[in-house]
Amino acid sequence: KGEIVLLRGYGVKQYGGHDSVDLHTAFRIGSVSKGFASVLTGILVEEGYLGWNDHVKKYLSDFSMKDTSCASQMTIKHILSQTSGFPNHTFTDLLDNGYQYENIKSSLSGVTLAAKPGQIYTYQNVVYSLIGDILQKTTGEDYNHLLQDKIFVPLRMNEASTDFGSFCNNPNTALPHLRYGSSWKAKPKNDRYYSVSPASGVNASASDMAQWLLALTGYYPEVIPEQAIRDISTACIETPRKSAYRRNWKSLEKTYYGLGWRIFTTAHHNIVYHGGYVEGFRAEIAFDPETKVGIAVMFNANTPLASQCIPHFFEMYLSRIPSADQPALYAEK
Repeated sequence: KGEIVLLRGYGVKQYGGHDSVDLHTAFRIGSVSKGFASVLTGILVEEGYLGWNDHVKKYLSDFSMKDTSCASQMTIKHILSQTSGFPNHTFTDLLDNGYQYENIKSSLSGVTLAAKPGQIYTYQNVVYSLIGDILQKTTGEDYNHLLQDKIFVPLRMNEASTDFGSFCNNPNTALPHLRYGSSWKAKPKNDRYYSVSPASGVNASASDMAQWLLALTGYYPEVIPEQAIRDISTACIETPRKSAYRRNWKSLEKTYYGLGWRIFTTAHHNIVYHGGYVEGFRAEIAFDPETKVGIAVMFNANTPLASQCIPHFFEMYLSRIPSADQPALYAEK
């Protein structure tokens, strides 16, 4: 409800070192970046630049797919709700191997679809990042600049950035770590996934994420309109309840994907959530639009704690507030 209850850093930036993580230490947040892209789109929808149901070809005339009828059907909402119909993780392997988005996206035209747009959920990074091209086309401004102008600057997210150079040149950043045996080893920073900025390119600190959560829970309506939050929190398609989710979310009832966010129904509450991973970094964020409570955590190691802490937090929190009838899940008509 508009109050930051806990904000602090834990541990060190590099294993074996003494340089402590603080409120302004920047981390890579991986796919938690997707929520920024959808909210930015929502802001521009409210400003009249475009509509959720606009067809992709309206803005990207050269966009093509193997099935030409599907290319004509594809909408902005299909991209952001992970219902494009492309096979799961199309070309993510190329991103893992250091290929750049600009050199990959033209190959989408040769991919055999798993389904028509809107029919099934398949998680994407390359396809999702088409939203950056669309926003640039409709506003005339680069996606990363839009994110700075519309979200980072007005929310005073002072450490937030979307490029490798900013991350490398920032003296207060955490190093990524991978486990080797029973220990951890720091890895060099790498530039993979920055070319798909809407899907996985944001760097941010705990201080930044606190401001982001305040905005997501409705306390900066002049930056993020209430309707945009409702839009991204709307369930678009039901998703499989993966074993990891069932294991960690003890009261999990349903799982959905909205626009750039997952929606988990647990203890009769609809928690808006996303996780992220890039080599040696993990990030998790979740908020409850009803009670206006949220939590974000970032790790500079792929620790199991990353998957456990947010479900554990909401299990404790929701068990301690008065029970209420289940709120209506925002659902697409």
